[in-house]
Amino acid sequence: MPVFLENISFSFAVLCFAVAIFKYKFLNVIPIALKNVVDNISDAFVVIDESANIIEYNRMFNHLCNNKLDANRHENLYDLAQSIDGLNIDIAELAEVVVASRKEKRQTFEKYIISEGFESFFTVEITQINSQDHYLGTLILLKDITEHKKNIEAIKEQQAILLEQERLASLGQLIGGIAHNLKTPIMSISGAIEALKDLTYEYRDSIDDRSVTEQDHKEIAKDMLGWLEKMRPYCAYMSDVISAVKGQAVQMSASGTDKFTVDEVVKRVDLLLKHELKRHHCVLKIDLCIDKSTEIKGEVNNLVQVFDNIIINAMHSYEGKNGVIELLIVRSGDNVEFTFKDFGKGIPKKVADRLFKEMVTTKGKKGTGLGLYMSYATIKGRFSGNISFTTKEDCGTTFFISIPCITYSTQEAE
Repeated sequence: MPVFLENISFSFAVLCFAVAIFKYKFLNVIPIALKNVVDNISDAFVVIDESANIIEYNRMFNHLCNNKLDANRHENLYDLAQSIDGLNIDIAELAEVVVASRKEKRQTFEKYIISEGFESFFTVEITQINSQDHYLGTLILLKDITEHKKNIEAIKEQQAILLEQERLASLGQLIGGIAHNLKTPIMSISGAIEALKDLTYEYRDSIDDRSVTEQDHKEIAKDMLGWLEKMRPYCAYMSDVISAVKGQAVQMSASGTDKFTVDEVVKRVDLLLKHELKRHHCVLKIDLCIDKSTEIKGEVNNLVQVFDNIIINAMHSYEGKNGVIELLIVRSGDNVEFTFKDFGKGIPKKVADRLFKEMVTTKGKKGTGLGLYMSYATIKGRFSGNISFTTKEDCGTTFFISIPCITYSTQEAE
């Protein structure tokens, strides 16, 4: 008897559930709920069949189509796109991508879409829908990434501002030393001018003096030329210094189509840092094991800024003590290898682990950590090179920079 009661109870419960499902239309709740979900998501989607006729879409997609689908739900997608005023979508290109998605399963690309009433960036993902290897349709998902794009641009602008501040701060630090370096040639030129002035007066006074011979005039002219020749190297030195400073003072936004020699970058670094090295009791030893005329593609000022950052950090690592910084330059295949080595205090492990990944500094409030962070971005982005380092506390740090050089075959191709 209990067995029969259990079966009867189970059957009665099933009957009650069935009555409830049909009476309260529980089966209709699922599609309604699903429709509400897809209509309220921020991404737009549309499902089309093999002939590109629209099978399903959500509210956001209809909004992008200026609500044209309210009148005709099963319109052809390509006809719909053509009917929207100002829509910047190539129908043939769209059809080609849709067909390609059936072979490669998924197609993803970014598209800046302009239409009447809106303009936005979208990530478009096109995926085919299959059931047991039978094609059912194609899903086109459009994700609005306009805000994401704006945020990225804002970050780039902020980074550019920070980079400019760091560059100007570095330049300001160098200006004092550069001004000191110019004192010697200026004083020498001033002395030469005074000597030329005296010789000019002497020549003028000797014009009507019968005791002054032609040979005396030639001697005066010879002395004048001698003083002019003495002024020439000082003028050349000042010109080089001014060119180096001018290069660092301009905005670092070159297109990267320029080229420069290894000799040029070494001379600029030497000119700009000569006084700073002396002030920090440091010596820069340059071992140039490469043809000086080897060319590198890019803007020289960008690379000079990177080298300045590394060498200045090396100077600071000695903390005011006498120090040596070694710069070795060699060629390895199609690359120029720059190796900067100091024997200072090294970089603490907690900082070294984060170097190049974020802005970190060993100088506390006196440093921003931006110099090496942006140096990494410059070497990677502007020169397609690599930068790495090794360090040991109380033993020193070595930075390795590898940059492609312009080979003979590259120049011929250009």
